[in-house]
Amino acid sequence: MSVVALLVAVSACREKDAAPKPPPAAEAKPAAPAAPKPVSAEAALVERGRYLGESVLGCVDCHTQRDTGRFGGPLSGPQLAGACFGPEWDLPGTLCAPNITSDAEHGVGKWTDAQLLRTLREGYGQGDRTLFPMMPYMEWRATLSDGDAKAVVAWLRTVPAVARATPASKLAPEVLADIRDLAGPLPGPVAEPAQDEVSRGRYLATIAQCAFCHSSADEEPRPFAGGRAAPTPLGEEPVPSLLPEGPILKGSSEDAFVARFTAFKDLAPAPSKKGQVNKLSMPWRAFSTMKEEDLRAVYRFLATQGAATQRARGP
Repeated sequence: MSVVALLVAVSACREKDAAPKPPPAAEAKPAAPAAPKPVSAEAALVERGRYLGESVLGCVDCHTQRDTGRFGGPLSGPQLAGACFGPEWDLPGTLCAPNITSDAEHGVGKWTDAQLLRTLREGYGQGDRTLFPMMPYMEWRATLSDGDAKAVVAWLRTVPAVARATPASKLAPEVLADIRDLAGPLPGPVAEPAQDEVSRGRYLATIAQCAFCHSSADEEPRPFAGGRAAPTPLGEEPVPSLLPEGPILKGSSEDAFVARFTAFKDLAPAPSKKGQVNKLSMPWRAFSTMKEEDLRAVYRFLATQGAATQRARGP
């Protein structure tokens, strides 16, 4: 019997005996909510790495099999268990992004933190081989901060192991010779970006490789000018300018820019069709999960860039 029910029963008995009524029970005050448990520094580091790897850097999209037969290329294999890209992506051979789960035999479970950090920003694989620059170590070398690089490594340690071997890449000897000198040591410690919105947006746009993909097709590519086409297995897709006078930002509010990304989370992956824009080249799936404040920072940074010198059709 509950305390309240017991008090009522006792009161009834006392009334029958003509005894004085007891004073009414004081109304119980709701218990104060329990204080949230503090998040450990290690948990916060892993969460930061997870966010970067899943939403900003493109780790999941490159190292996971995708169904390019469906709109947006949704994931179709175990996360981070490896994926291969061939000539259909206009690559000089077959390039396989390896299994980077915590599996000891097929993944990076036996790699040291130093090895992972060296691969991430310096471009050295096992045996000091130079990685093909589809792995964006050249963008990350002097930009991805020491703290964020360590966060990515901490997150990779928590990725469930997948016992899946990835085929070796097949690149011509002349290609390997051309990229041999691209790997290189860090110039020094890499600090966190300044925390004003424009500086943070510049940092995010750089580590997300926006300028790399949205550069112009000139002999000396102009960052964010767009105007070229990105190859996909189902045909080329236009890469628009991200400059203030380009088709994406011109006449577009900050809210509309954010909505372009967040809306993708609600789109069903319908079947792709050859010859149409199937959203396969732009990692919409990942970027749609970026934090709103980060998307706004990217917009504010892009708004500071020079006027577009070349127009392109948007996606």
